[in-house]
Amino acid sequence: MSDPRVPPQVTEALRQQAEQQLRTGTAQLSNAFTASADALGVLYRLSSVANTAADGLKLLHELQIHQIELDLQLEQLQQNEHECNHELACYRQFFQLAPQGCLLLSLDGLITGCNATAIRLFANEAEDRAQQLCGRALLSLFSTTCRPMLNATLARVQRNQQSATLIATIATHTAETRSVRLAINLSPDLKAILIMLT
Repeated sequence: MSDPRVPPQVTEALRQQAEQQLRTGTAQLSNAFTASADALGVLYRLSSVANTAADGLKLLHELQIHQIELDLQLEQLQQNEHECNHELACYRQFFQLAPQGCLLLSLDGLITGCNATAIRLFANEAEDRAQQLCGRALLSLFSTTCRPMLNATLARVQRNQQSATLIATIATHTAETRSVRLAINLSPDLKAILIMLT
């Protein structure tokens, strides 16, 4: 039975590639999949009887084709995983090196990730610098007067799935006030909130 999520042209191209490799003897079967003794016994019995030999050969051919298809798919998955891991490492590096403060929030407003610039931005005293932002509520970093507006903006971004910007005052332990501009976006998978601070 074919998988409805895979377009027919993809499965057809995969089968053609597998048949070509089998015909030319260029298929390199992996050791990840091995036939059981029972399966080999069935093939042997089918091929040793004259009236079922042709069926046994057809079955063997189909099994070989499927084995090659699986190997081709495994090779593609491994290549995709390698590329995704490389891209992820690059984006993590960009995130950490960004000159703007960057925060990742869970949908309930807790900080799940931040870069060094964000840590420096919210570090008012030497003891704060050692404290990590991760796990804290975003609202706790801003003055009590800004919290309702910030909370409403976060809710609007999630509801409308559109970005928003606002200026908010950072909560400090001194009389000094510092304001930052927040650019707020929902992640493409709608599972996180991305904030850039300038």
